[in-house]
Amino acid sequence: MLALLCVVAAAGCTTNHNPGDVKFTTNALLRIAVGTFNDPTAQFGTAGVSLNVVASFRNQFGNSAFISPGDTTLALPAGGGTADLGTLFSYGQGPNGLIVGLPPAYPPNGNGVGFGTGFIPTGAPATPGAYAATARVPVNGTTATYGASATLPATPTVLGPEGAPSYVSDGANGGTFTITQPAGVTESLIVVFDNSDPTAPFEVATAETNSNTATIPSGTLPAGPYFAFVIGADYPLLEAGAPISTTQTPTLNGANGSADLTVGGNGNFTQTGTFRQRKR
Repeated sequence: MLALLCVVAAAGCTTNHNPGDVKFTTNALLRIAVGTFNDPTAQFGTAGVSLNVVASFRNQFGNSAFISPGDTTLALPAGGGTADLGTLFSYGQGPNGLIVGLPPAYPPNGNGVGFGTGFIPTGAPATPGAYAATARVPVNGTTATYGASATLPATPTVLGPEGAPSYVSDGANGGTFTITQPAGVTESLIVVFDNSDPTAPFEVATAETNSNTATIPSGTLPAGPYFAFVIGADYPLLEAGAPISTTQTPTLNGANGSADLTVGGNGNFTQTGTFRQRKR
């Protein structure tokens, strides 16, 4: 359903600017983690298992290192070519218009665009070996280069497929999701889309859980049709990004030494309550 963020050996990933007060500094640090991205329903455009990249590019204050950070490429293991990681801010590509962190899992954002979720599904094969990222940043008429590396273990962790979430409305514009977390998943992000116009659904909420249920508070969702899907992670998906993480060196890997994700299919539901969706 969602367009693939980046493709192997192809440039031109588009992103939005990172929200907040971005402080310019030359004390910048690029960091990456790699893992597998299990997407059996092609939610992000490539069905099956591919390479996941999680990135941070921050200054010593924990903010985005640059206002205009240029483009970052990823060298794949020997003979694999390159993948384009796009424009990296404090956590991944920043709010990219596809999946962003929204309430109730995240606090409201002053710019109304949500928070970056850090991960970049490249569509590249999840090949064991060494990966090297290079960011080329335009600075004062020249180009500054920053590098980072990560290794995918010889036997990569592949998380089992997420199922579609089920939802029970509370009748007051909120409700409860129930999911089944696959083995190895330590936290799940439930991404909710308004489906009042099936030709142009848009994200309206995210809920987080490290168990099998997540609550949407009453008064959150106008009555009407929606769908949701689950992203399961074995690393601190939310905790490594803003606004929780304020360090230059967030933890990007999980216990297996990699950053692995699994994505489920859509679960459709109807929200009930006292107020209804507005047409866009």
